Amino acid sequence: MTAGRNNVINTAYSFDGVDDYIEFGTGMLSGDGEFSILIWINTSSTALGRIISQRSPGSGGYRGAYWVDLLSASGEVGKIYFGTYTSGYNWRVTSSSAVNDGNWQHLAFVQQDNGGKMYLNGSLDQTDNSNGKVDLVSTAKTYLGKDGRTNVSTYYYSGKVDDLKIYNRALSASEIQTLFNTSD
Repeated sequence: MTAGRNNVINTAYSFDGVDDYIEFGTGMLSGDGEFSILIWINTSSTALGRIISQRSPGSGGYRGAYWVDLLSASGEVGKIYFGTYTSGYNWRVTSSSAVNDGNWQHLAFVQQDNGGKMYLNGSLDQTDNSNGKVDLVSTAKTYLGKDGRTNVSTYYYSGKVDDLKIYNRALSASEIQTLFNTSD
C-alpha cells in the first residue's frame, strides 16, 4: 500500500514491475454489452506493463478479453493502449500522449454502440468503432498489475494504482468528467 492520488497514506497500491499483482475472480464483466473501466495511475516507467487485464490462462487467453498496457515501443513510450479481442481484434485505442510523467493520470475506457472510447483526465482522447464490440468471456479472471495468461511473459506493471472502478454500463462523458473531478 502507498499514498493515493489525494496523498492519503495506504489508499493506493504500488506495483514494482517484477512480481506484484492482484488477482480478482472470474466474470467481473461478461458478454458484449456496455461497460466502463476507470482507473487512476501514477508511473514514470518506460517499460511495457500490463495495468489491468481480463484474460484467460493458456493459449486461448485472447478470446473474449481486454487489456490496458503502458507502452514501451519507440514513438509510443509511456502511452496507454487499450485492446480487446473476441475472434479477432475488436476496438482498440492508443492515447494521444504519454502518461508516464510521475503524476496521477485518470483513464476511462467505455464500450458502447459499435466500439469504444478512451478518456484521459476527464476528456475524450480516442475512439474506435471500426471492428465492433468485444464479447467478454465470463470464465476469465481480472488481474491488476500483470497479464493473466500463463504461457507468455506476464508484463508486470511498475507504478501506482488508485480508485479502480468497473461498471457494467457505459458512463456518459459528463459522468466521467464528474468522477475525474471528484476527490474521494
